[in-house]
Formats: sequence, C-alpha cells, structure tokens
Amino acid sequence: MSAVGHVMGADLSLSGGGLAVVDGAEEVRQRLLRRLCTNPGGYIWQIGYGAGLPAMIGSPVVSGTIKSVVLAQMALESGVDQTQPVDVSVSSSAGGVVSCAITYVDAATQEMQTLLLDG
Repeated sequence: MSAVGHVMGADLSLSGGGLAVVDGAEEVRQRLLRRLCTNPGGYIWQIGYGAGLPAMIGSPVVSGTIKSVVLAQMALESGVDQTQPVDVSVSSSAGGVVSCAITYVDAATQEMQTLLLDG
C-alpha cells in the first residue's frame, strides 16, 4: 500500500507529473512523524490522535514524560512491530535543544529503523 508523500512541516512533493507517493519504511516514518507532531485535538476526525510533542516546546524537559508519550504513540502505530522492543532516548544540550532518538522494528520488513527528532 502507498500513501501521498508528505513530511510534517513541509509542502506536498511532486513526482512524475503528480503527487509523490511513498510506501514501506518511508511511509511508516512519515506516519510516525505526523503522529508525534500532531497535538491531541488537532485532527478533528480523531480527537485523541497525536502525541503533542510540539506543545511541549518551552516547557521544562522531563525526559521520562517525553519517553512515555513517545512509547505510548509507537504502540498505536501499525507499521511498528509490536512484538519487538522500541527504544526511546531523550537528551538535551546546554543550549536547550532536545533530541529524541527512536529505534523500532518495521512491521513489514523486520528491519531496524531509527527516527531522529531534533528540536
């Protein structure tokens, strides 16, 4: 199955005279970014959808809270193999930049994937 290619925060892409499509690991990566960057209540057809990570900007960094929110959302994503552990690492720099590295197994390919979020 494929979906319209759209990286959160960017414009739609064109390919071959139409909208670009993605599938496989890239589709899962884009779905995860969309889920993690959508604030609950921001998607009117599914009010509870989204992790709300952007809403945490400006708040004190609580690594445990960020990690638990990300893990809960990863458990809801069908493209992530739920029989394999998901690893979430949250770090912050002296300048206040928070980074999150998420390692998971793609459900279709059974390959390890890493998603990096730098804020």
